[in-house]
Amino acid sequence: MGEKEYLSYAPSFVLLTHLHPDHAYFINEKASFDFPMLVFAPEPWQESNIRVISDPFVQNGYKITPIPTIHSTRVKSQGYLIEKGNCRLFYTGDMISIPSSYHRFLTGLDAVITEASYFRRGGMVRKNSDGRLFGHTGVPDLVDFFRKYTKHLIFTHFGSWFVKDPTAGKKKISGLADDSLTLDVAADGKEFMI
Repeated sequence: MGEKEYLSYAPSFVLLTHLHPDHAYFINEKASFDFPMLVFAPEPWQESNIRVISDPFVQNGYKITPIPTIHSTRVKSQGYLIEKGNCRLFYTGDMISIPSSYHRFLTGLDAVITEASYFRRGGMVRKNSDGRLFGHTGVPDLVDFFRKYTKHLIFTHFGSWFVKDPTAGKKKISGLADDSLTLDVAADGKEFMI
């Protein structure tokens, strides 16, 4: 929900991975918010009707399990394991990694939707004065990590490396695929069958 226009799609609920303005447009607004749909996030925000979640729950027939991610030292972040029937999808926003105690939740995923802010191996990862990591890992690192859990990765939330030349960006991503792993690039209006 990085742009207010997203609300025009009238989703029945929204899962926010973290409260940075490119994922939650309202962070830079001065007013409080009463969203017209259910909005779930890893932490509260001012005077809004955001529901803070850290435990599995069921919404609209989907079982949703929040999975903590490492991304920022200032806000909490999490991805979401979304299950319905036999289908298992994992969605993560920006991330460096997932704590190892949560890796067991990732086995047998039908697909993973993840970020592509940086293509270079290692991404842009820094340490604060306490030694805690923050930033984004690189696309090759995400491929290496998630290939243990799925055969289908879908990339979104592209950095300037991709936006400058989407055709070249798609070629870079597809160059990391092999017979055991499908890599796709998300686009507005594009649908995937899982």
